[in-house]
Amino acid sequence: MFWKIPLLIPFLFGVLPSTTNYELNSYGFGSGGTADSSTGTYSLEGISGELSGQTSTTSSYNLKPGFIETQQAHVPTIGAFDNGSGRYYNKLHFVINEQGNPSDALYALQISTTSDFSSGNNYVKSDLTIGGTLNLTDYQTYTAWGGSGGSNIIGLAPNTTYYLRAKATQGQKTESAYGPSASAATVNPSISFSVSPTSVSMGDLLPNTITSALSSIGLTFDTNAGSGGDVYISGQNGGLHSAIASFTIPSASGDLVSLSHGFGARVTAVGQSSGGPLGAVSPYDNITTTYVGITDSTIRKILTSSAQVNTGTASVLLKAKATSADPVQNDYQEILTMLASASF
Repeated sequence: MFWKIPLLIPFLFGVLPSTTNYELNSYGFGSGGTADSSTGTYSLEGISGELSGQTSTTSSYNLKPGFIETQQAHVPTIGAFDNGSGRYYNKLHFVINEQGNPSDALYALQISTTSDFSSGNNYVKSDLTIGGTLNLTDYQTYTAWGGSGGSNIIGLAPNTTYYLRAKATQGQKTESAYGPSASAATVNPSISFSVSPTSVSMGDLLPNTITSALSSIGLTFDTNAGSGGDVYISGQNGGLHSAIASFTIPSASGDLVSLSHGFGARVTAVGQSSGGPLGAVSPYDNITTTYVGITDSTIRKILTSSAQVNTGTASVLLKAKATSADPVQNDYQEILTMLASASF
């Protein structure tokens, strides 16, 4: 005779805690946390029964579940990202917003030419250039990235919009995600130069008398070139020339008080709204009011700046002296050429 004995097999089902109002997608249980598992190069921290739950995400935040995620470094933001008031063609200025991270936190910067970082991505290297790889040496402290004054990312393309974002790590904490991005655009290289008026009169040249032109020559010079620029001057005739008399009062550098006769230029004022400084160059910068610099066929530098100049201005005054032996004519003239260059 055989007996049939029913076999009962229990089935266990795990259900995440929930009510009609909420559902907890991740939770831990047991010891409340395990000890760190550490070596000299890493530290692993966990909690008994930790589950990988769902990430809560909106358009403005991303909240990951679990005990470990609450110990991440704070997500940094970009506090400032700009092109130097429209002046930078190959660099952009940035400032990191620490978002409460400690002073020893390290930050990495990703830069892209696409707003969603889907392509055209690079990383800001420790020397502030950009490159396609992110190395441990490219993680820098807030202070190393310039602190509250920030730094300039260099080696960028002109007339291009860039997007910048940062992430942080600190000690044995988990590295944060990238924060929100900021955008800024480089501009094109530029230089502008003008001379006004285009003609000036010397009036009457009296023998053995130093005569100044009736008006100064005004110059304006502007460039966003990183290494600044220069303004040059030259003269076609090498002095004040009379075609009728076939005679030239020669141009020279020196004090007209001690010269028997001569002609030249001197810078009487120079400045800029920002950048520079723009300055006069010897021999046109002598503080002696009767001193002039030569204007012959050689192209000579009269103004210079080693940095970008915003709305630079200068005044150039022409002076001459004749002797009683010089032929008297009314056609003395000189044709001056002024040109500007920039060092991009």
